[in-house]
Amino acid sequence: MPMGDWFPVEGKTYVVLGVARCGLATVKWLLARGASVIAVDDNPDRVAEAQKLGAKAPDVISWDQVSALIQSPGIPLVKPSPHPLTQAARDHNVPIIGDGDLFFLSRPNSRFFGITGTNGKSTTTALVGHILKTCGVDCQVGGNIGIPMLDLPYAYTYVLELSSYQLELFGPLNLHVAAWLNISPDHLDRHGTLEEYVAAKKRLFLNKDEQQTAIISIDDVESEKAWQEVSLTQRAIPVSATRPLDKGIYVKGNWLMDGDDLIVDLTTLPALKGIHNFQNVGVAYGMCRAAGLDKQEIAQAMITFPGLAHRQEWVRTLNGISFVNDSKGTNAEATAKALATFEKIYWIAGGQAKEGGIDSLSSYFPKIVHTFLIGEAQTQFAETLEGKVPYTKSGTLEQAVADSCRLAKTDAFSNSVILLSPACASWDQFQDFEHRGKVFCQLVQSLEA
Repeated sequence: MPMGDWFPVEGKTYVVLGVARCGLATVKWLLARGASVIAVDDNPDRVAEAQKLGAKAPDVISWDQVSALIQSPGIPLVKPSPHPLTQAARDHNVPIIGDGDLFFLSRPNSRFFGITGTNGKSTTTALVGHILKTCGVDCQVGGNIGIPMLDLPYAYTYVLELSSYQLELFGPLNLHVAAWLNISPDHLDRHGTLEEYVAAKKRLFLNKDEQQTAIISIDDVESEKAWQEVSLTQRAIPVSATRPLDKGIYVKGNWLMDGDDLIVDLTTLPALKGIHNFQNVGVAYGMCRAAGLDKQEIAQAMITFPGLAHRQEWVRTLNGISFVNDSKGTNAEATAKALATFEKIYWIAGGQAKEGGIDSLSSYFPKIVHTFLIGEAQTQFAETLEGKVPYTKSGTLEQAVADSCRLAKTDAFSNSVILLSPACASWDQFQDFEHRGKVFCQLVQSLEA
């Protein structure tokens, strides 16, 4: 959405729809700059928290006095149906924007790196931030990962994870570097079809500024199509973890290649194992090269990357059993990456099931010794596993950790792994995937030999 009379914000009235983490940051930011804010949320405790900061209750909204509705990404904009206030704003021709619109316009002298994709966004975002900081670049990391955008301190460079929900709301992003990792079916309950999900992701490239560079991994059909389309209008560098490229960034054997140049031996990156992480490494490298960093400086910084919490995070090894927290594996595609990485797996799975369940993971079933099912999806997943993989309906994460430890200790296989990679959303039993991962780590750390 182009900038309108809703910016700058001083002296104007805004409705903030959804005041959880992101929305509350928006409320604080607006109030600090002299705006009047009406805070709306289905949770009265969140509204009360916003009111303590100075926001007004949504008793009666005079839409002719509202400059913009600022909508949190988690609230449907179009499908499955718009929120009543979203529709009311449309009916009164009030602009509907996201916090990103405020963020980008309020930092005109900064440069922005945006990263999207179905899987790998958080790892790649954290990796790019780590490389830039290690190489002395003043940068902040946030967005869909970690700190909400409007809570980030001022910096020269921002590295932002951007979800399809966020991109659906934002106008042109003024990105210096726009990175695209991969596409597989996800969030179809929100977007309706794969085509509409892809269309939301492509909003990453709305800015046609000649200074923008696109880094696009082309290892799936939809992503290669996106690269072909984007390369017609702006500089677009392809990345592949599965095949050599005449011009671009790719993996050859154990090496990351930039054209004919050897960049980094991928076996020297302990926190970035597996072909899915090689894709992340290639995209991160491309982004940092577009930022002007030296090839070997980037390679050296990658070696010291500690990894991302809740993404194939090693927790501890006890009695010869490794415990791995992959709570960020919230769909089958993400969980596939973890299952591909390990052998002799005692798999903890379940939660709120996503579209397609775990049917697509059948090729990894021979690697799984036993599955421990939790949450709402355990009956559905048990039907998929029946006759293929032994399973236990543990119900809760605490019980699944206890059950899996007991069996793994009895079996005493070498190199066995108890892997939490749920292939599900977490909201049936936890606040979010981070809460789920933290609980897993606490349970594992409390185990006695």
